[in-house]
Amino acid sequence: MKTLPTFIATSVVRGSQQGESHGGIYLVDFEKQIAKLMVDWNDSGIDFTGRGWDRGLRGIEFSGGEIFIAASDEIFVYDSQFNVKRSYKNYFLKHAHEINKHENLLFVTSTGCDSILVFDLDRDEFTRGIHLRKAPKGWKSQLFDPQTEDGPEMANNLHLNNVRCSKKGLFTSGLRTDALIPLG
Repeated sequence: MKTLPTFIATSVVRGSQQGESHGGIYLVDFEKQIAKLMVDWNDSGIDFTGRGWDRGLRGIEFSGGEIFIAASDEIFVYDSQFNVKRSYKNYFLKHAHEINKHENLLFVTSTGCDSILVFDLDRDEFTRGIHLRKAPKGWKSQLFDPQTEDGPEMANNLHLNNVRCSKKGLFTSGLRTDALIPLG
């Protein structure tokens, strides 16, 4: 008989008080029907103003035996035992929702800036940004350098929360896009 897999899952919740758990990283064993909390996301720096923003951990990707997990404004890199090895921040990384790996690149939604950030796994740095906006005749994208502060302002007009890159191209969508948008 074939055994069922074990998955890594993150939760997107927000406790009502600082110091409470805001979700975490779980190993979900479908064979044994158990979930084990590996990382409790109880960061004291979580912003409690407004609705939603920092509500736990988001997308998950894997590269070179490491686990990449997006938080609101930071990408964390874990080892297989869920110890933080390092993390990455960027001026334009605001309210990350999803990450997707293609070849040596990690694509990250920056919901707060209506952008996709590109993280080069070989260079260990953010190398490109793609700002997206709705124009009268369709969608417009503008490249920017995330290593400078010259780029899009905080807006969240589109609420980008999905990104996918493959040989077929780069695609994104969000709460207010009403479409799956090809970016080339």
